[in-house]
Amino acid sequence: IDTRKAEALPGVMAVATSKDFPIIQNGSIDYANAQGNARMIAENILADKKVLYKGHALAAVAATTLNIAEQAVALIDVQYEVLPTVLTVHDAMKEDAPLLHEDMTTVFRVDRAGPGEDTGKTSNIAGHIQHKVGDVEKGFAEADVIVEGEWETQTVHQGYIEPHVASALYSNDGRLTVWTSTQGAFGVRATTCAILELPESAVKVVPMEIGGGFGAKGVTYLAPVVSVLTLKTGRPVKIVMTRKEVFEGSGPASAAYMKTKLGATKDGKITAAQIYMAYEAGAFPGSPGGGGALSTFGPYNIDNMLVDGYDVVCNKQKAQAYRAPGQPQAAFGVESAIDDLAEKLGMDPMELRIKNAVKEGDRMPNGVPHSRFGCKEVEDAMKSHPHYNAPLGGPNRGRGVAVGFRWQGGQMSSATINVNSNGTINLITGSVDIGGTRTATAMQAAEVLGLTAEDVNPSVGDTDAVGYTANTGGSRTAFDTGLAA
Repeated sequence: IDTRKAEALPGVMAVATSKDFPIIQNGSIDYANAQGNARMIAENILADKKVLYKGHALAAVAATTLNIAEQAVALIDVQYEVLPTVLTVHDAMKEDAPLLHEDMTTVFRVDRAGPGEDTGKTSNIAGHIQHKVGDVEKGFAEADVIVEGEWETQTVHQGYIEPHVASALYSNDGRLTVWTSTQGAFGVRATTCAILELPESAVKVVPMEIGGGFGAKGVTYLAPVVSVLTLKTGRPVKIVMTRKEVFEGSGPASAAYMKTKLGATKDGKITAAQIYMAYEAGAFPGSPGGGGALSTFGPYNIDNMLVDGYDVVCNKQKAQAYRAPGQPQAAFGVESAIDDLAEKLGMDPMELRIKNAVKEGDRMPNGVPHSRFGCKEVEDAMKSHPHYNAPLGGPNRGRGVAVGFRWQGGQMSSATINVNSNGTINLITGSVDIGGTRTATAMQAAEVLGLTAEDVNPSVGDTDAVGYTANTGGSRTAFDTGLAA
């Protein structure tokens, strides 16, 4: 990359490339720690030695006007060596597939919590996670009916209305302030500080009102870039992605390929369940295959289960979260097979689900007992609902049913309450509101204190103003931040 012509253009303040990220010069990549490795995140933000997908950013220009910045970008000279690509999990998992990362080896985990075992095998498969309960071969031998199916889902972008945007200002007191559209200000601070090798005490992140996220704004693409540019210029810098840049350069939900096998007795008791799932991670590891693998057979009480999930890199944008990441894909692969099994047994699809509904104490695919969460009660309500029993009203009409399970781990939230002289309260939390959670949290605080919701003034604080709070996402905020309040 030659940026000299761009830098010489009048009105250009600074140019940033991967060379301006200290972590790329000093840090190493830990492919097994896909979500937390700052070097990997940095290389996804600005490509270093290899461009891994169309839309993979290479440089950023700060100029006095947008027109000058666009002219400067056009003056950046990039020399490419064209490499072979792999665009699907099928191509990427072939033995002779070209490698995106020559030094990445497959890590095998028997559950989500363990550190995993490095197999030492170099391939495009970053991770293999397996859950095993009972003996599936024995379970299939006991079955009267067996169904098998293959299912695929495609890459889907979240389509949030507001694009990614960030502003930054380096002030004379040596502190850096970043304003950005994000689902987690503390995560943006941690990532920016790690990439630029700054102490977190020197950086403040202010989360702005967010124009849609759906999981995809739990990461940052722009905060480290605007931070570099303001550090270079001493001026405030803002970057707003265009819609084209959002679609080409930010992460969508993973595409997935699934192969399902179910066995059951004649009366509908499921004796064995097996699923193979390969998730597209995009350019770097970190697909939501772990969440998908755990959720697969979650709604069902099955004595014999085998789940294999694969995290596979390919030449697409690095995948990001989208509405219970990884789990809609898994539910599609399982629930479609459940419907096929019901048809083969001649059973009502809801009767089959109710007969095999999980209850407290039954085991998840990873062997951990379920707590109580009302699966059968939900299914009974579905079956007795007028919509389920109403006539379909003509030909070419059908009725679909499905049940999904999502396991959600605990994360940290913080809340501060200040009491005003007139008895009302100010409620400050660190949770960005993307679904009415500011109001829900205020209602919970009001209930505990014997106030009305109108007596509570809720606000979202920046990273200096409130205690550490994890990202808003995973349906956790009304629950976890509500508990804190």
